[in-house]
Amino acid sequence: MQNKQVSTSNKQVTTSKQRLDCLICYYRVDPNDQSAFSTFPCNVRAFRDETFKVWRCPNCKTIHSLDVVDLDHYYAKYPISEATLTWPFRVYYGKLCSQLTKHGFSKAHSMLDYGCGVNGLFVHYLRQHDFINSYGYDPYAPKDGFGDPAILEQGPFDYILIQDVIEHVEDPNILLGLLNSLLAPGGYLLIGTPNAASINLNRPDISDFYNGIHAPYHLHIYTRESLELLGRRQEWEVADFFDRPYHDTPWPSLNDRVSNEYHRILDRTFDVYYEPIDAWKVLTSSRLMFFAFYAFFGYWLSYRISMAIIFRKSI
Repeated sequence: MQNKQVSTSNKQVTTSKQRLDCLICYYRVDPNDQSAFSTFPCNVRAFRDETFKVWRCPNCKTIHSLDVVDLDHYYAKYPISEATLTWPFRVYYGKLCSQLTKHGFSKAHSMLDYGCGVNGLFVHYLRQHDFINSYGYDPYAPKDGFGDPAILEQGPFDYILIQDVIEHVEDPNILLGLLNSLLAPGGYLLIGTPNAASINLNRPDISDFYNGIHAPYHLHIYTRESLELLGRRQEWEVADFFDRPYHDTPWPSLNDRVSNEYHRILDRTFDVYYEPIDAWKVLTSSRLMFFAFYAFFGYWLSYRISMAIIFRKSI
């Protein structure tokens, strides 16, 4: 990381520390080569007037957030804590659960949702479906809830999920090393994360892409190849690959394209996904026809911005 004079211009955030080295292939970007960087807006309402630079490694194609910021400041107004187990989430979690059951997950097995958030929605969903050995842990959750480290003592776990977590972590090798110690021999680990190969850095105006970048919260965004490399460093084998997120489904109105269209119609912030649906604004929007089209056909027109890989630990 390089020190740099702190400056602001058009509310673009720069800091004294920057991520100039690719943690996958160790390529170092030239901080003076402005053509190497793309600028993306923050998609959280409280910070929507701020922009951040990202860069793509020319060798392994991993995307990195340039400036090291005070993430506690940005997470203090993170909207996901307001989420509840609504019927769309139940549909999404049913698909996520099926990805695990495809590889033997049953009610007799133990499962850890690492980075489950303060509300642990997926854990609640599993327990409501009699997966009673399901646990959730999040280091940023309250210590009297899912932030209690004693939860990890329930391991080793037969299955571990880290959904939308690894891209928020500065050093993925440390995280995966911890999870390896918590995973039972022969156990499975599912990693769901954005796919850098599907993100167009030349279109920061399109919500499908800037939601994937999710600046400044996503620190590193991986390709399938770079994520598999991280797994091999833990001596895991690849058991399965999914080329779209669990919340991209064939159900009408429950796909990524229509979600991003809804996002455009409202105020283009991440917050709208965790607030009551504003049907009136959709019905009176000039983009109603686009919304209706994607509601039925968006699944087949997906940008496939996210992916999931299931790894298996050797016995």
